[in-house]
Amino acid sequence: MKIVKFILAFVGTGIVLFALVIGWNWKSFEIFLNNREAFEEGSEWVPKTQSLRGLTEYIDENSDKVSVASIVLEHPDSTLFIKEETPRTLGTISNLFLLTAYAIEMDDGRFDPNERIQVDEIENYQLPQINRTLHTDGLRFASNRGWLNGDGIPLHRALELLVHFNDPALADYLWMKLQPFNWNDFKKRHNLVKTEMPLPFSGLYIYLSAHEENRDIADLIDERNNLSEDNYRQLIFEKAERFQADSIFRNEIINRFEDDRLGRSFIQERDALNLFPRGTAKELAYFLQDLWNREKISDAAAKQIFDWLQSPYIGRSEIERDFTRYGALFDNRIGLLNGIDFGTLIYTGETKFQAIIFDQLPVGFWFHMSGNHMHQDFQQRLIYDPALIELMEKVADNHPNSDSN
Repeated sequence: MKIVKFILAFVGTGIVLFALVIGWNWKSFEIFLNNREAFEEGSEWVPKTQSLRGLTEYIDENSDKVSVASIVLEHPDSTLFIKEETPRTLGTISNLFLLTAYAIEMDDGRFDPNERIQVDEIENYQLPQINRTLHTDGLRFASNRGWLNGDGIPLHRALELLVHFNDPALADYLWMKLQPFNWNDFKKRHNLVKTEMPLPFSGLYIYLSAHEENRDIADLIDERNNLSEDNYRQLIFEKAERFQADSIFRNEIINRFEDDRLGRSFIQERDALNLFPRGTAKELAYFLQDLWNREKISDAAAKQIFDWLQSPYIGRSEIERDFTRYGALFDNRIGLLNGIDFGTLIYTGETKFQAIIFDQLPVGFWFHMSGNHMHQDFQQRLIYDPALIELMEKVADNHPNSDSN
């Protein structure tokens, strides 16, 4: 009888503990249950990609999901290209164009670099459960550095903060503040034929969410593909603008995002990457090189851009061991890992410009790669590591004439 009582007490305690744990973490548990299939996607590649060599094998076998452009300033014949002309999701690396636009406009005198921006103005662009950590960490970082106080943050520091954290709310505030701006003229001036210009992230996330119009992601992608680029841009802009101007709509969206984020599964969210602005690795890498060479941009504006890009890496021993200068923008969201970077090597003095985009990744494999920032290590080492460069040259040889695809 004592044994029975003990067993009943043990089981009862277990049930209570289980109920408490699941009850307190029900949302996380529910997310897991609803995305079990997603967590299995690409799991076969997880044990194979515990090293950068394994990652090169993934790229070789899955070049439909990867684009690479790596060019050497001093040796134009040493370029490394894989699917470099395939348009892929830019995500927050499209902030490169936002930074460039501001550097040009500040140099022309339209904006005062020391103009103060109030935090609550930036907060207005924050969607619940969308990169909130980036936003709060960024503000804490700015405060610790003395950039942020009761008078707000200077515009030039806000742009530097954008490089450090890629906060979508800050990007949206800066995008809206820049208007009116002729993005079509910007594209033409910098020969960005296949690369699309940035859009407000709030408008994009409202559009792809299940909250405003409960439509399949495939239907939204069809709609996007049937619209001209200008009409699609206007559609997204109007949703972002309405979120700021229409209080009823705003409260509705905030409540729905707080309750159920996007209302989409991980796989749907990954598929929705097709709704973001896209670009090619080749155009991104050459855009960086043109900025470096002061093509169609002043010395002062170009210097400002590269100072911003370099800011997060100053004083980091693992960077200064190999580079005299290094700067980058990276993005990491479900199904997407990408980056643009430049680096001048200590050993040779050579400078490389790179763009690498992994998009439409299997969700399970994406969790593996994103958890250890493998793509950032891969991209940095592709500038200076002869062994990795040789491996990737062999991969590129397996995909000849990739720029015709």
